[in-house]
Amino acid sequence: MLSDIKTLLGEQRKKLRKPIILLTTDTLFNMFFYSMLYFVLLDLINYKFSFYKIKIYSISMIIAFIARAWINALGYTGIQEKGARVIENMRISLGDHIRNINLGFFNKNSIGSLSNIMTNDLQDFEKIMTHTTDELIKTVLLSIYLLTITFFIDFHLGVIQLLAVFIATPIILMGGHKVTKIGKEKKKVMNDVISRMVEYISGIEVFKSYNLVGEKFERLEKSFRNLKKECIRTEISIVPFVLVFQVIVDLSFPILLLIATIEFGGGSIGKTEFLTFIIINIALTNILRAFSTKYGEFRYLKLASKKLINIYNQPEMSCIYEELNFENYNIEFDNVSFEYEKNQKTIQNLSFQANEGTITALVGPSGSGKTTITSLIARFWDVNKGKIKIGKKDIKDLNPNNLLKHISMVFQDVYLLNDTIYNNIKLGNQNATKEEIIEAAKIANCHEFIEKLENKYDTMIGEGGSTLSGGEKQRISIARAILKDAPIILLDEATASLDADNELEIRKAIKKLTLNKTVIVIAHRLNTIKDADQIIVLNEGEIEEKGTHDQLIQNKKRYYDMYNQMEEAKNWSI
Repeated sequence: MLSDIKTLLGEQRKKLRKPIILLTTDTLFNMFFYSMLYFVLLDLINYKFSFYKIKIYSISMIIAFIARAWINALGYTGIQEKGARVIENMRISLGDHIRNINLGFFNKNSIGSLSNIMTNDLQDFEKIMTHTTDELIKTVLLSIYLLTITFFIDFHLGVIQLLAVFIATPIILMGGHKVTKIGKEKKKVMNDVISRMVEYISGIEVFKSYNLVGEKFERLEKSFRNLKKECIRTEISIVPFVLVFQVIVDLSFPILLLIATIEFGGGSIGKTEFLTFIIINIALTNILRAFSTKYGEFRYLKLASKKLINIYNQPEMSCIYEELNFENYNIEFDNVSFEYEKNQKTIQNLSFQANEGTITALVGPSGSGKTTITSLIARFWDVNKGKIKIGKKDIKDLNPNNLLKHISMVFQDVYLLNDTIYNNIKLGNQNATKEEIIEAAKIANCHEFIEKLENKYDTMIGEGGSTLSGGEKQRISIARAILKDAPIILLDEATASLDADNELEIRKAIKKLTLNKTVIVIAHRLNTIKDADQIIVLNEGEIEEKGTHDQLIQNKKRYYDMYNQMEEAKNWSI
């Protein structure tokens, strides 16, 4: 456990060193009190107790209690304050690390798993850091001290006491192993519950329309039942082991008391040693009993640190340069191949160039690789083979975060924060002035509808933009991209599902957004890309044909067929 903490905290552990040391001094005070007790008993039995000694002992105890309270106050305040700061830094660093991980990691881990790690597991790790570590150290140190005194009183009693601890320890260790095993299952079920909750809340409109709310939504109800079952299993899994451990520790006391009494009667130990042994043995028994009940919690909490380490062990996308100055913004695919899963080629030997200031449209059936191409340009994934270049420079050489400074993205699934319209647009450029934000909104044709809202730009729009229409969300997304003013635009043309008014406004906004930019557009309506400088027709991850609209129509191949089918579909009606 301690090695896990050191691994996760790194240099930050130095911040916790002082409060942990302060808290572990509590053990020194306990050692002092037990030592003081020995001398008090010694004086009482030998009739050497005097008013002067009473004053010395009393003043010493008062000073020790005050010092202990003061040091504990400093320690607990420090550990909570420093611990909160460390966890804050860990959350930030974990978020930064996750941002730089290949997207394949997210495909293999559910939203419930990641949410659980970022919330519950970090909270569990904080408990380890601020409570468990010092408790563990104090318990071990005090137990060693009391066992040492037992050996000092009588070697045989010390051996028997140590033997009892050795017999009991494997049992509690087995209990800890059991908790770890069942705890892993509980964590999996917890991940499932969070995923189901997100699914339920996100799709509440659909579930209501099919009367699947409440108990009728079996998937959510089942996950809750499983969580209840796993919680009970986890809690009771260590109980038999704790009970057996405590029985062994408890039984050792009367056995040791009997042996101590025999040795006292035989004169092997004196009255002071006999009484001190009884008191120390009772204290040690209680300490070991308390430790046994906490040990299961220690092992369960340790699972959190293992999961966090697993996240940190995920390799970040590599780079050679933090910053690169591009000569131009030509985008070149040089014999690129890519697969999401092994032996499942998504893109094969793809080569094309999108020149600076031109529009390149990607068309093709679903699964042909259109979205994958835009994801690779943004370096959400790294190619398996070949190179993607911007201005003749391999994008693998550049830090992914700095690469994205040169790219704006407008996709179909617009996600807006649960914040004001103003702050959502400002995401495009955190340094933008109010005038620049309003100007971007005007260019994106959303200023007019924003001004009609009660709070205008200060209107809260709900998580995901739930209070806005699809067209309004699209226009705010475009305003955000306009504010960023990046030289490369990745655009998922998404006007097919919009009403005529919204479609017209968005087309105007997109035209302004893409002016003099290098544009890669995923086209769903072929009549919207007639003026594209280059149209690439994809099929099963390969380029089937390439050219302008007029050239492809003249070729009378796949693009020609797709265009005619779309024209025929216009005349279809119910």
